[in-house]
Amino acid sequence: MRVLHVVPHLPPPYEGVGTYAAALAGALGGEARFLVGDPGWSGDGGRAVEARTAAALLEGIGDAGTVLLHYAGYGYESRGCPAWLAEGLGRWQGRLVTVFHEVWASGPPWRSSFWLLPIQRRLAALLAVRSQELATTLEVYAGLLRPWTAGRGIAVLPVFSTVGEPAAVPGFGERPRRLAVFGGAGVRGRAWGPFRPDLERAARALAIEEIVDVGTPISVPADLAGIPVRPLGVLPPAGVSDLLLGSAAGFLAYPPDFLPKSTIFAAYCAHGVLPVCAWRRHPADRLPYWTGGSEPVAVAAAAHAWYRGHSLASQAARFREMLAA
Repeated sequence: MRVLHVVPHLPPPYEGVGTYAAALAGALGGEARFLVGDPGWSGDGGRAVEARTAAALLEGIGDAGTVLLHYAGYGYESRGCPAWLAEGLGRWQGRLVTVFHEVWASGPPWRSSFWLLPIQRRLAALLAVRSQELATTLEVYAGLLRPWTAGRGIAVLPVFSTVGEPAAVPGFGERPRRLAVFGGAGVRGRAWGPFRPDLERAARALAIEEIVDVGTPISVPADLAGIPVRPLGVLPPAGVSDLLLGSAAGFLAYPPDFLPKSTIFAAYCAHGVLPVCAWRRHPADRLPYWTGGSEPVAVAAAAHAWYRGHSLASQAARFREMLAA
């Protein structure tokens, strides 16, 4: 199967959408090509568009018969409005499958997202109409897209772990009393900033003996209420995987309704780590994560079982169907 993946970026550095696309392409097998929507990108395994224009996009697509578009508006344009992308794909005649990692953003009137929402919504609608098959990571995103799909189904597929899926994982009680704070600088900044009291409470409740911080270096304390903190910086996926297998818990401050699109949450669940989620509001019907009070052994097992239902292999099989239909 020859598929051209259109992506905002490719690793390194390791970031959500590009790393997701690279892992999915590997699982799909066959001949995969990548077209990166950043003219300044340079690296192995892909080609960058010459410019952010419809003509340059079409030139980059070339003779590809099938395109798998990984759509996140802010990945392709700083304001989240990649009109050149929608225009180019609207003029292209091949088979388009789109996975919406984002649909559109919103915010208060003093944020640009408030004023740009109509444009972002129009671009998402154009891509939804143009695509033969659609997938997204959240049911709420699917609901936003359905008005433009004319009854076509939308596959709702929570993201998979982009740092591996161990075949076997140790139980919660068999692990070192280590807690990982893993992810991008923004997510970890929340953990060490406004959600630091939640992190401290979780560490104390779980009898944690060491906290490790993994990702782009940010300011972290030497200890948290007497528990040593060890910053490890950026690790390759295999290094993150080994670390998580040797950790009891993983902490993230993330809106619970959006956890299915978090590669951090997916990594914790795939490795049998107890996911500890801190947020100010929790939905009634929530995913298996720990906020205190419940039995951590059961929550860790439930999180791992939840993840197995949408592993990389199962999602690759679903994407093969969509690409070949």
